[in-house]
Amino acid sequence: MSAIFGIINKKENTVDQNIISKVQQTLQHRCTDGSNSWLQDNAFFWHGKLYVHPQQQKEILPLEKEGLVIVADALLFNRDELFSVLSLQKEIDFPDAQLILAAFQKWGKDCVYHLDGEYVFAIWDKQSKELFLVSDHIGFRPVFYYDSSECFIFCSEIKGVVAAKQTPNYFNEEHIIEYHFRQSPPNQTYNKEVFALCGGNTLTLSNNKINIEKYWVPKPLGKYHFTKPEEWFECLRDLLFNAVEKRLNPDVPVGITLSGGLDSTSIACILSELLRKKNKPLYAFSSVLPIDHKGIEQDERQYIEIVNKHCGNIIQTYVEAPDVGPFDNVEEAFELDEYLPNSFFYMDRVILESAKEKNISNLFTGFGGDFWVSWTGYSVIFQLIHSFKFKDASNLIKQFSKTKHKKSIDIFKQEYLARTSLYNQIRKIIHHKEINWQKQTALLESFSNKYPIDPEKDIMKKYSSQIFGLISSGRIGVYTGRFNNRNNNFNMNSAMPLFDRHIYDFLFDMPVNLFVHNGYKRSLIRHSMEGIIPKEIQWRLDKKAYSPNYQNRIIKKGDWLEELINEKELSFIFEKYISKKIIQTHFKDIVPVAGFIVGNKIVGIRIAQAGILAVILKSLKTKKYRFED
Repeated sequence: MSAIFGIINKKENTVDQNIISKVQQTLQHRCTDGSNSWLQDNAFFWHGKLYVHPQQQKEILPLEKEGLVIVADALLFNRDELFSVLSLQKEIDFPDAQLILAAFQKWGKDCVYHLDGEYVFAIWDKQSKELFLVSDHIGFRPVFYYDSSECFIFCSEIKGVVAAKQTPNYFNEEHIIEYHFRQSPPNQTYNKEVFALCGGNTLTLSNNKINIEKYWVPKPLGKYHFTKPEEWFECLRDLLFNAVEKRLNPDVPVGITLSGGLDSTSIACILSELLRKKNKPLYAFSSVLPIDHKGIEQDERQYIEIVNKHCGNIIQTYVEAPDVGPFDNVEEAFELDEYLPNSFFYMDRVILESAKEKNISNLFTGFGGDFWVSWTGYSVIFQLIHSFKFKDASNLIKQFSKTKHKKSIDIFKQEYLARTSLYNQIRKIIHHKEINWQKQTALLESFSNKYPIDPEKDIMKKYSSQIFGLISSGRIGVYTGRFNNRNNNFNMNSAMPLFDRHIYDFLFDMPVNLFVHNGYKRSLIRHSMEGIIPKEIQWRLDKKAYSPNYQNRIIKKGDWLEELINEKELSFIFEKYISKKIIQTHFKDIVPVAGFIVGNKIVGIRIAQAGILAVILKSLKTKKYRFED
């Protein structure tokens, strides 16, 4: 929603007015509904407002009260509880930031244990000269910081921090590894001196030193106890409705990025039902091929139209964007995401532009389901066998045999043997000439070898342990925060209910076999959405690409890419980071496909990543970024 900024001069000097002006100019795009600032001695706070929810209507930040100053970007979900326990009169337009400040006045730093929602906030104690900076449990709202002997800076966007700090900018080359493999520390950014405060963390600046503490980690709570699968499914359905409803303001235009898959359809159907009760429409935005497309590629149009017919109050916008691709407007995309753009950013951008034309203020997405809610359950049988639960594994194999019309031995090979270390070692020997693009990139070996990664490092872990790592490390917040800031640049709030903390609490308690109940992959969401989504979507087994002809969009740029890699100005990039030979050798391997492409065949994505990376590194060099040897 809104944006925040703050700077504390550690030398007790008044914050330089030139820095303030530069920051305000840099963050001007985040002032959709105005901005305010607070300056006193060595502390400066700024707030850029984007109004989406009723409680923001009377919100004026930064707010000073009884020696405390707060600036926040917040959407609280437990307002009623806080009104009661804090003995405050309940008002629909009572600002969330004031509730947070009241909670801090009552509980101090322990207030984080009483807050539920999506938020970042900073509180400055004028008397003790102490700053308290907080990110919500997941990291829905991003906040970045810089710390030196001279000052401490925080901001919702990296560019705000960079505008204020007075030191040279160094490119963090490990960001390249993160871009390709998502295995770098999540608190790092592309700027070596700027860090993210990850979800579930607090940062205290006291006596000019920062201290970061983890106040929340996901874990089984033992809260949910059901004996029948149907009871688990019903509970998840209730949690999904609640996760959507608490992020919804029906009095502003509401949108959904709809693909026709299980996740986005589930959110769309829930939204449709909630909005229909208010006699409000739901605007849907979908990536499709032109209606007269002649290639082998296929899109989701037939499924999207099924959803539209099922819901009734959806106003559909189909987005084709035939004239853009992975190498167009790359620098602008980097400015929005503050992260190296993925190969499909062009479609995200066109969809956001379409949503902005409809004045959407609240844009929902089904993104995130694959992480857990609609997890395929690919390792369930593997984990059951390793836990010596042979009977349960045997029953599941028989169920899969029936639903997939395959022999039990074939299911055993697919669901167990194919996931063992021995099988993968043998496969490497047999298929040693086949390139696995899940591991292979267009990066120079001399560079990538500096940062060893292991794409199979989690193969023996329980999936709940993997999810624990994603959340507690802050990696989930990397995705949610990026969506939030991207959407804010288009004057709209980002709503991602499938990452809801209470849903994750539920999933930690849930029996893992429900993800593959009765021999169906993604069974949990299929059964939970019974009667809510159309059956054609509920039981569909195919999957189409998000941007179904992205391979052709890359192929059309072959001459441009060849010119790019031969630019003299970019020689440092291809000497240090990217292999020209890999691009030139494997560009011909990019071919159109009909459906969703599997991970080891993503040569097009890898080549696109190389081109995008080259453009961004060139741009950063023109901005005087330094590249260390």
